[in-house]
This record gives sequence, C-alpha cells and structure tokens, in this order.
Amino acid sequence: MKTYLLIILFLFSLNNAIGQKVNDSIYEQKIYTLYSKVYKHIYTQQDSAYYYFNEINELTIKNNDFESLITSINAANKSAAHFYDLEKMKSNFKKLDSILVKNDKILQESENVIYIQNSINFDKGIYYYLLNDNDKSRKAFSTIISSIQDLKENELNLYYIDMLVTAHSFIAKTYFNDGKYDLAKEYYTKTISLLETKKADDIKKINRNYSLLAEVLKSQKKYTLSNQYFKKSLKHNLENNGSSSSIITEANHLLENYLNTKQLDSANYYLKIIKSNLVENHPRWNIFHKAKAEILQAENNYPQAEIELQTALKLIKHKWKNQPHNDIAEAYNDIGLLHTKFNNPDKALKNYNLALQQFSRNENPSTISQTSLLKISKNKAQILNVLANSSESITIVNQAIQTLDILKPSFKNNTDKLFLMEDAFPVFESGLEAIYTLYQKTKQDSLIDKAFFYTEKSKSVLLLESLLSTKANTFANIPKTITENEQLLKSKINYIEKQINISKDNKLKGELFELKNQYRSLINTIETSYKSYFDLKYNSQVISVTNVQSLLDSKDILLSYFYGNNAIYTIAVTKNSKTIHQLKIGENFSNEVIAIYQMLNNPKSNLEDLNHQSYSLYKKLIAPGLINIKQNNIIIVADGLLNYIPFSGLNIDLNKTRYLVEDYSVSYANSVTLWKQLTEKEGINTKALAFAPSFNNTHSSLLPLPNNEIEAKNVLNYFTGTALTSNQATLKNFNTESNKYGILHFATHAIINDDTPEYSYLAFQPSKTNNNLLYVSDLYNLNLKTNLVTLSACESGIGNLKRGEGFLSLARGFYFSGAASISSTLWKINDASSLSIMDAFYKNLSVGQTKDYALQKAQLSFLNTNKENALVHPYYWSGFVISGNTSPLETTNYWLWIVLTAIPVLLLLFYIKREN
Repeated sequence: MKTYLLIILFLFSLNNAIGQKVNDSIYEQKIYTLYSKVYKHIYTQQDSAYYYFNEINELTIKNNDFESLITSINAANKSAAHFYDLEKMKSNFKKLDSILVKNDKILQESENVIYIQNSINFDKGIYYYLLNDNDKSRKAFSTIISSIQDLKENELNLYYIDMLVTAHSFIAKTYFNDGKYDLAKEYYTKTISLLETKKADDIKKINRNYSLLAEVLKSQKKYTLSNQYFKKSLKHNLENNGSSSSIITEANHLLENYLNTKQLDSANYYLKIIKSNLVENHPRWNIFHKAKAEILQAENNYPQAEIELQTALKLIKHKWKNQPHNDIAEAYNDIGLLHTKFNNPDKALKNYNLALQQFSRNENPSTISQTSLLKISKNKAQILNVLANSSESITIVNQAIQTLDILKPSFKNNTDKLFLMEDAFPVFESGLEAIYTLYQKTKQDSLIDKAFFYTEKSKSVLLLESLLSTKANTFANIPKTITENEQLLKSKINYIEKQINISKDNKLKGELFELKNQYRSLINTIETSYKSYFDLKYNSQVISVTNVQSLLDSKDILLSYFYGNNAIYTIAVTKNSKTIHQLKIGENFSNEVIAIYQMLNNPKSNLEDLNHQSYSLYKKLIAPGLINIKQNNIIIVADGLLNYIPFSGLNIDLNKTRYLVEDYSVSYANSVTLWKQLTEKEGINTKALAFAPSFNNTHSSLLPLPNNEIEAKNVLNYFTGTALTSNQATLKNFNTESNKYGILHFATHAIINDDTPEYSYLAFQPSKTNNNLLYVSDLYNLNLKTNLVTLSACESGIGNLKRGEGFLSLARGFYFSGAASISSTLWKINDASSLSIMDAFYKNLSVGQTKDYALQKAQLSFLNTNKENALVHPYYWSGFVISGNTSPLETTNYWLWIVLTAIPVLLLLFYIKREN
C-alpha cells in the first residue's frame, strides 16, 4: 500500500514539475528529459535516481526556479522513502526549510502554495512514520487534512482527494501502532467514507481499507464486526481475481475470528477457501496446514493437529533449504505449544529445544530472532517447571534475561509493550517458581539473591513499559541531534533486519554490520556523556541483595513483591537477614485486591468489612515477611495491583482495629535499583514553591478544590518560599520557576490515567486559550533537582492493564527530571483532611524528621484526633504515600523548632531548681 501511494504522489510531482510555466522552452525540455530518466530509476536504482535529481536541482537553481526545485526535492523524498534512506530524507528537509524561509513571501503568493506545503508535510509524515515517531507523523498528516478541508468543493482535484485519503489512512495506522484502536477505527471509517463519496470507482482501495479496519476490530476482539469488513474485502478479491496472497490472508483472518468465537463450521469454510487458492508449489501452503492444525486443536484432535504442524514445518524447512531460520524456530515452537496444551511435556521440551537450535549458530542475531528466542525460552522454562527440572529452568531463564537485555533498546511501541507483558514478564515468574521450589529443598541463601535479581529485572521491564507508555520524545540535558540519530539508526537497523529475514541478501548483511557499529558507537557516547538518559533506556544493571543490605538502616525492612499470574513472591530484606515467601493465588485474588481498593477509597464503605478484608490481605502479603523482625520502618516495592493499596491502612489485628501505620512508618519505591539512585540524590535547597490553581471559572471541567489555597500557603509556615495561587498558578510560571526550588507542592488535580498513561497530567490555572496541563511526557524534558515533590490531589482508577502504569509513569517522569522523592495520594482525598494531614506533614519535616516518619506521625495525629468520628475511615488518611528518598530535609527552621522545644524544658528545670 505504501509503495502504491508513493508512486501516485511521485507521478503527480512529475506532472507538476513538467507543467510549470517557464518561459525558456529549452529549460522546460531539459527538465522533462531529466524527469524521464529519473522515472526509469526511481524505485530500482537508488544512486541513478539521486544523480538525476541532483541534475534537476542544479538546473532549477541556475534558472532561479525555486518552485521546481522544491518539487524535485519532494519527488526525491519519495524515492528515498522507498529505499528507506532516512538520512537522505532528513537532509532534504533541511534544504527545503532553508528554501522556504528565503522565499516565504513569494511562496505565499503562488497558486501552488497548498500543493507545496502538503507535499512537504506528506514526506515528513512518512519520515516520522518510518521512524516510529507516531505523534510527529500524525501532526504532519493532520496539517494536510486541515489545509485540504479548507478548500472549496470545486478546488478538490484528484491529487487533493488522494492526499486526504492517504493522510487519514496513515493517521489510522499510527493510532493502531499505538494501541489506540478506537481512534484507528475512527480514521479508517473516515477514509472509507471519503473513498465511497469521492472515489467510488476505486474499489480496490476501498476494500483495502475494509481489510485494515477489520484488523483493528480484530485487535479489539470485536470479531463479529471484524468479519463483516473482512468478508467485504474478501468478496471483492474473489470476484475480481485478486491476488492469492490477499485472499489467503483475509480468509485466514476470518478463520481465526471464527475460532475465537468457537464457530468451527465457519472456520472450516474459510480453510477451504485458503486451500482453493493454493496451486501446487505455492509458497504459502504452510499457512494452510497451520490453520488446519488450529481447527483440529479446537476439536481436541491432538494427533491430526500434530501431523498438520509437522507438514507445515517440512514446507518451511524446504523453503529455507534446511538452513537455520526464524520461521523454522517458530514452527517448532508451534509444535511445542501443541504438546504443552495436550499435557505431553517431554515432547514439548524436545520441540522447544529444536526451536532454540535454530539460533545457536547465529553470530549476529537480529531483533526478530532475539524476540523469537525470548518467547521460546519462556515456553521452555515453563515446561521445565512442569517437569520439576528447577535447575535447568533457572539456566534457561538466565539466558532469556540476557536476551531481554539485548532487546531492551529496540522496544518502541504498543506491540512491544504487549510482548513485554505476554512473553517477557512470564519469564521472571518461571524463574521465581523454579528458585522457590529449589529453595524449599536446599535452603541455600544464594537462591534468595537470585530471586531478588529476578524481581529487580522484572521491575526494570515494567519501568521500560511505563517509558513506552509516556510517549516521551524529548529529554533534558541531551541534544536533540543525539536522540534523532539514535531513533534513525534503530529504525534503519530494524528495517534491514526484516529484509534479511525475507531474502538473506549478503549485501544487506554488510550494510547491517556497519549500521550496528555506528549504533554501538552512539550508545557508548550516550553512556559516557548522558548517564541519566543511558540509565533510563539502556542500563541493564540492577542492585544486589548485599548492596541493599549495606544501604539499609538497622530499623529498616524492605519488602519487594512480584505479582505473577499464579503466585505472588515476597522477598524481605533487612541489614542482616533475607527471606523469600510464596503466595499461590487463584482467579479471585485480583478481585479481592480490587474490592479492598474500592472500599478504601469510598468513605461510605462498611468499616468493619473493610478492616476484616484488609487484615486478610495483611496476613497473606505482609505478616510472613515480618516474622522475627523488630524493624519499624518498612520500604515497599510494590507490583501489579499492589501499586493501588496503601499498606499503612491495612488492619493488622484480628480481634480489634489496629492499622499498620500505628506500628510502622511506610515508604515506597518503583524498584530497589531506582531507590538506590534516589537515596544518592540531594536537593539544591529547601525553598518551597507551592501551586494552588482555583478552577472556579468556566474554562475547566475540573472541580474546584476549596482548601487548596490555604494548603499551599500553609507550606510556607514551615519553609521559606513562594505560594502561587489562582491566576499565578500557571504552567508558564512552573516552567520558569520550578528549577529554583527544592520543594514543589502541587495543591491541584493530578490525573493519573492507567489505560493511556501518556494522558496523565498535572493541572495548572486554566484560561480561555489554554488548559495549562503538564503531561507526564513533558516531565522528561525538565531539570528540577528537587528534594520533594508533593501531589496532594491525585485522582486515579484501576486501568485495564492492572499494573499501575499511570503511577509508574508519573513517578518515573518526576524522578528522571530530578526529584528525589514524591509524596502523593492513591485517590482523590477529602479536601479538608488533606489540608490537615499536609499541614502536619510539613510541620514534622521542618523539625528534621525523615519523610516517611513525618507522614506516619501526621496520619497518626489525624487518627487520634478523629478516632471517635467517621474520619477514622482509611479513606480520609491512608491514601497519602511517600516514595523515593525519605531522608530528612535540611532546613533553617529545624533550629528554630529546637529552640522553641527547649525553652519550655529550660523553664521547667529552672522552676524545679527554684522550688528545691
């Protein structure tokens, strides 16, 4: 589809160039001749095409014909896009920008201005699409749509209609890649509507978009609606001698949809269509046999399903002449999965081993092969656990983790996020299961160290996932040229690897080798010069248990959790001890956690029921780690749904109500590795900057926070600084002032979106023209260096992924920007109680208490004050949490409070002495 669109646009560029009204007919003839030569090489010989484009460029420059020069460069970009020459496109954009700046006034008066601007934006849209920068790609295509929609009906020629259709289609594709299926569906629907009304005779393109829309609906598991569009496209192809490949692909989609809805008769019908479109020696017979095997599996016909998969494997081996290939590995993996499903672990293991052998001789593995390697390793580790071969399972998990470290820089979009959760994350659970089984037999302390390593590596995966979710494209302290070059090299490497996987072209292998050398050199530069960015995206090192113990105080206990599909693992570490615990979980456990969360953030929930259920959670998750432990300061490294639970608010006594906060101070961290980095950070000062927007006008849908201005000003009772309220609490003031302060307090809405974490934001004072929202992706471009960030009005909900992505994304963004610790809330808490607890929190901080202890004392004070009324409900106080570096804030007020405390003591001593 992409190539077809490029040809259309090139031909239009050619016609436009030839049609330029130039007085010199000799000049016009020369241009025409050169374009004719270009046309012969445009998609076949890259160097020849570029040679003739340069000839055209020189000729247009000599004749001062800048419009034809722009047209030539635009046409050259179509050729560059075809050859995936992103460097050439980038260079051409610089030339175009220079030409446009110099000739802006003339250009605006030209009758071709819209054509020129749209052509440039189209190429930029393609360029960013190839770079996987979907936001910038959408921006370019959206600009095209806006300009064409402003045209009158009689101005809409064939070119503009094609451009409009193409822009909608590409935007749909970018949303699909981002996993935003509803938006993708909206744009594909608009594309189809445009085609049906403006180009009703272009049946081929209409049906292609039917198929694309059907794929979106399939991804949403809307199988019935998906089938309607696949059937339309398939019918067209069958009736109009469409390509066998298209027919097979669409029939296979339909077959899979019907299998997902357990309609086997319909699945068999489309299997027959696949078969009827396969001639002898057709290269896609393996698809037929694999599809037939899937139907046989659904029918529980294990032996016949194996025969079909073996046939598919034989065909794939023949295709690649029995040489090692990723396709062969995938075929063995399919057979292994079949044996796993039908409880034949020995045969499954044999086929997983045969699959892994396909990679043993690959000295320079591609991203594609490494991805398959990781997936197959996951399957092998799981089957080894079934066979109770814990030691070998640990070995294969270690190898899989090494593969994941290699893959880490390649992850970039929603598909990669799904892979991380479906294939990478279960590797760690298999490893932990094997370790725990072995530990029960041997009680070797070193196994706990290995288990801790696995939990930390899993946290690294989740933090990577949260980075992907934020769509952060700019980063503080690193030049844009570095990140652009990084993005360009990764995209080019990925493209060539895909080509090699199809063709085994030796010339491409040489080009790939050179590109990878360039990429490694760039990463070395990043590691040396931009350490924080390197740690964020490339560093695979995690902290060890021994290192953790050296950092812990004698009163600290660290509880690190891994929330798997079958069990939760807890590793408890103190300065002198370490233990591991396993909690087997069933299907209902997640619902139990969600129910507790919902009761905690509902002030009207039954307190007795809540305390009973939270005690049950405490006994399962916390109590085992506290056996024989005297420490009173808990550091929680949560995982999955546990990110939503305030551990301080859990009841710890079966016979009466006693909350964890009454015996322990509690703090949190996203990972222990990150916690270590944060403990090494020091704030620049203790000056406080507090924000309290009003939200009382009609420019925002957010509700007012009645006490937030008082709350912001109260911070200044204990720390010197500034409170920006109402119209002063703007995003602009935040951007210009925030890096001067060591404490940032936001008495404003913090909206945490777990479904689409990039839409998480902090709200500043809204205006007529600007909502003034600071999105999580913006945090990566800040340089705060703050000791404490407080978000006192967070609003959240459990997202579809149920891993606390919003919390992870927001915290990671603040930490990257320089924050050492974050005080936040797990839900929107009553404004009055927030005012009370925040006031006590800052008061405690000002006398030198650690942040976790300061929060504990603030919550206990609130509890004691309200123990006889409804405010004792955990909703009002337990949602406040502190994460990161909990060290005390250095403050000049500290000595003031010592003096104020000492005066009464001195007076009392003086009085006693006088009496004696």
